[in-house]
Amino acid sequence: MITFKNIKISKQVFEEGLAVPVLYFEDENGNDWYTLRDEKWAGKNAFIAVGQDGFINTWSENPNFLTLSEGVSVYEVSAKNLPADIGQQTYGYQDGTFIKFEPVASEVAEKKRNDLLSKAAIAIAPLQDAVDIDDATEAELQELKAWKTCRVALNRLDLTSATDITWPELPGKKIENTDTVN
Repeated sequence: MITFKNIKISKQVFEEGLAVPVLYFEDENGNDWYTLRDEKWAGKNAFIAVGQDGFINTWSENPNFLTLSEGVSVYEVSAKNLPADIGQQTYGYQDGTFIKFEPVASEVAEKKRNDLLSKAAIAIAPLQDAVDIDDATEAELQELKAWKTCRVALNRLDLTSATDITWPELPGKKIENTDTVN
């Protein structure tokens, strides 16, 4: 099985007809990626590229389709051992084991709140502009108040109990209240 650790670009070659250079990689032991791949790949297994953070950032059943960059390590693994949901879920890889990443609920809730606060800011800006230039209609004043009320409620949420959050309604929309923070 191929293991190609801590890779770096060893050279760039411009080839006729290509707009970008071909990148050549070597591992921490000076092994050339293409030589190693051509000599040892039997065409039966899959490959994963693992970043320095330990997370899998690309995978393929064919090593020619891996996205390589400096600092990653490439491992040949049995295709039958690839997690079925590797395309939808974040995985780490350590000592031959796939480790499913489960995000912290409070971090997911914080991201959701920030996304909703961004939506509120986008909605508030033109409404506030109309108020600032004394050209706001009564409907715009009511909508502005509703969005600002929502933004205050979002900022007051306690995200420490991230599994049981009652999300405020966005003006014109209702945010689903769920047990999980998806």
